[in-house]
Amino acid sequence: MDALTPDPGPSSDANFDDDLVMTLDGAVVHFHPGETLYEVARRHGKVIPTLCYDARLAPFGACRLCAVEVRGARAPVAACTTQAVIDMVVHTQSENLDRHRRTLLEMVVSENPHLAVSPLRGYSSQELSFWVENYQADTGRFAGAHSGRSRLDDPNPFILRDYNLCISCYRCVRVCAEQEGDYAISVAQRGFHTRITVEFDGLLRDSACTFCGQCVQTCPTGALSDKKALRFAEGKDLPQRTQRPEREERKKKEGHPYGDSTGGIG
Repeated sequence: MDALTPDPGPSSDANFDDDLVMTLDGAVVHFHPGETLYEVARRHGKVIPTLCYDARLAPFGACRLCAVEVRGARAPVAACTTQAVIDMVVHTQSENLDRHRRTLLEMVVSENPHLAVSPLRGYSSQELSFWVENYQADTGRFAGAHSGRSRLDDPNPFILRDYNLCISCYRCVRVCAEQEGDYAISVAQRGFHTRITVEFDGLLRDSACTFCGQCVQTCPTGALSDKKALRFAEGKDLPQRTQRPEREERKKKEGHPYGDSTGGIG
């Protein structure tokens, strides 16, 4: 399930411990032991923005977009890494949170030259542009150095490595390690010099990559993209429909209307 869709799972309190309750946006709700504020909120239909979150991965708390207000806390806390506590009072929406999230998004897009990318790039490729539009973030407020260095020279036919769009959420690195166990993708350097790479800064085909596509489908900006889908959309990778010569000859003799055509599968 993507980060833009609330969890449709049951919110009934029938299977919860009566003592495990908290207040979420003014409503008393139950939670499971160890459940994070983000998980509780999604289960109750709340939409909280994220960029580094993937439900399949361990909470990371890097983007801070999922910050919520907790009574008694000096500053907003990351909902994806903060566990629910008995009698906790949480607000997922406020003017202060809107300003906080908008500013964070404006800082992120200052490094991202292109927000509008084809949805065919990957399942999650529209997440950044969605949240920027949703919070009406000013894409020109901040300016400065850009991190990331594209590897458009990688000749593999499956994954486009357009790291100029990378926002260093590390979802690709984490899904490769945590879900696939391949550890083919890694992070090099720090700060504005941070970049996503593979061992020895080489090509994907020379790495431990199995081209499973998990990194492509979790990327929230389209920095890692499905080359085949993009080629297909451009009409460059259409399937060839051909017939065996003997079958085509048989159809000609039988007077088949498409017997002299290469179209259609006989």
